[in-house]
Amino acid sequence: MQSKIELNKLGDLPDSEMRLSELFITLSSALDMGSYKLLDHSQRVAYIALEIAKVLELGSEDINKLLLAALIHDIGIVDHENKERAQNLFQVELGLAESHCKLGAELTQKLTFIPELAEIIYYHHHKWDGKNFDQLKKNKIPLASRIIHLADRIEAYIDPDVFILNQVENIIRAVKSKSASWFDPELTRAFSIIAQKESFWLNLKVKEYKNILTKWGKKTKVSINLSNLESMASIVAHLIDRVSPFTSRHSSGVATIAAMITNELGYSLREQRAIRIAGLFHDLGKLIVPNKIIEKKEELTTSEFKVVKQHTFYTYQLLNKIKGLGSIPEWAAFHHERLDGTGYPFRIKGDGLNTGSRIMAVSDVFQALTEDRPYRPAFSISKALSIIDEMQQKAKLDGEIISVLKNAI
Repeated sequence: MQSKIELNKLGDLPDSEMRLSELFITLSSALDMGSYKLLDHSQRVAYIALEIAKVLELGSEDINKLLLAALIHDIGIVDHENKERAQNLFQVELGLAESHCKLGAELTQKLTFIPELAEIIYYHHHKWDGKNFDQLKKNKIPLASRIIHLADRIEAYIDPDVFILNQVENIIRAVKSKSASWFDPELTRAFSIIAQKESFWLNLKVKEYKNILTKWGKKTKVSINLSNLESMASIVAHLIDRVSPFTSRHSSGVATIAAMITNELGYSLREQRAIRIAGLFHDLGKLIVPNKIIEKKEELTTSEFKVVKQHTFYTYQLLNKIKGLGSIPEWAAFHHERLDGTGYPFRIKGDGLNTGSRIMAVSDVFQALTEDRPYRPAFSISKALSIIDEMQQKAKLDGEIISVLKNAI
């Protein structure tokens, strides 16, 4: 359809090449950032796995798969209570291990451009002696899974409140006590070699592992199409939306509405897909918001609302670390910005918001109004449009985009 909207103001499309490391580190950060106890857990596991892999002299391709899997090994477990339960060194409940390994594998099967990751994640809590939910044991367990299992338990044993070099002997002793039962004896020998190096432990203390992973990541640049990117975004949407039954379809709904509006405006199929990807990513930062706030049945207090308002800031900061995403970080993160500058968290207004960001704002408001929330039932479409019209009259949402929405539904 014809519109007064300037089509060239949508924003920039993603590049055709990206570093897989940046995509996976971003997802890893989002998964861990909701708990101080778990902060950087997966990145630290990836670093430990890398050091073990070096001793084993694994090839670069095997190391890449190992580290990508390590960065998202806990993707099947979102709520922080269960994550903290899983941090118990040698007391991970079999049911918890089985459920999150299976779900993690199911989710990563969507990443068809790296099909090996699903199997690695599926087995990453398997014990060497075969006391597992499927009795698989020893060398039949993938090597990458065995390495991640050991690295994960080593990281879980580290006490952040005790100087790390004073913990080394206890950690070595604990790992050796589980050699040939929990852990592959060859891997425990490899660990005993790196454990003698103070630098290995101090890299964990001073967060040098971040620089080490960044250096590794420079070798992970690959051609990645919008289909690949959408498969990653769909995992993010699933993780966010499954936190609460009240948001079970929110991200996918926003993505669908935004793509529909973009189509109505005459944008290309690539542009429509890029907007859809932004919609799937748009609430990434909500992984930092406690579930008790998301599901609260009463009106949020001022203090609680301030906690919620940080989610778009984190969406932007996380996505903006991935080079080559084009305008997707803006489209995704600016959905609570308003034309009059009263939105959050950046207080951007007017011409500072490109067409893609305006589309996302309208899509998010409409989807939110037409779905059930803990504190109210869903509004009818007519009521939702009436509320959106009021927002447009107050110069908060783009009237042209609202007109497109009305014509399309």
